[in-house]
Amino acid sequence: MKTSTSARSALDGWLDYLGTLATPQFGQIVTWALLAACYILAALHFERIEGARQAPATVFSWLPDAVRNSNATFYSFRAILLVGATLWLFNRILPWSCWLATLGFTGLWSMHMETTTNGAHIFNAANQLLVVQSLWYTFFAKDIRAALDKRQFWATPLYPNWVYLLGLFYLSLFHSSAGLAKIAASGLDWPNGVSLQLWAYWDGRPGSWTRELMINYRPAVVIMQWLTLIFETGAIIGLFSLRLRPWIGLMLVSFYFGVVLTFDYGFHLNLVLTLLFYLPFNHWQPQWFPTRPKPELALATPDL
Repeated sequence: MKTSTSARSALDGWLDYLGTLATPQFGQIVTWALLAACYILAALHFERIEGARQAPATVFSWLPDAVRNSNATFYSFRAILLVGATLWLFNRILPWSCWLATLGFTGLWSMHMETTTNGAHIFNAANQLLVVQSLWYTFFAKDIRAALDKRQFWATPLYPNWVYLLGLFYLSLFHSSAGLAKIAASGLDWPNGVSLQLWAYWDGRPGSWTRELMINYRPAVVIMQWLTLIFETGAIIGLFSLRLRPWIGLMLVSFYFGVVLTFDYGFHLNLVLTLLFYLPFNHWQPQWFPTRPKPELALATPDL
């Protein structure tokens, strides 16, 4: 009986914690970063490769070939993305504008992935976090609209812990899956130094000092690969450990800096989003942008 009561108390405490609200500075910074990703994606030109597909690649793989390869499809998703992102940026028709932007983003990137021979996962994290932010705006649409109407948005507790933790969970899963995929494909031979040296030689940006370092100094490359494998695979630990989270984040961000400095793969968005969620920006931003809430607005500071 005592065990059952204790478990129920712990569950109630955890649910209360998930619902704890903070002012929306951090959530809005994430939203702005994702809206920037929307405009970047909308501005990209995609070269389509026609031919038989080897396997489905996205949630829109069920569309007929003629639709996936149509200019009209690309233009339609691009237009949906731009309209949705702009409406969301100016807080219009919430939360529908959020889902419009998410649909356009998912559709446009999917059409590219379905019609290319070599796709990079540079927009996957942004895509999934758009879903998370849209869920936040959906469940809190009434409160957000009311706070905006009263010009009290920044002072009103609107951002729940579950939104932050859901975003962190996805990023943790995203990175840990990448590490486990490396182990599954190559085992512990993956960080042998040679593979990254060849990659840097073939695909590295000419003139990059990190490319020259990788090509000419194998011991450093072996260390880089081991650190990447360890901290990518262990990224999920950051979801549960407040103490280790920023250290894991710093190592993941260092990995992204190395990629950005060496290759033209476009992992800049992953770098920014990992930095935001793994380092304690959700603690820092309310301190950097202090507000004076009305007496009836009790600010509940999150523990994370």
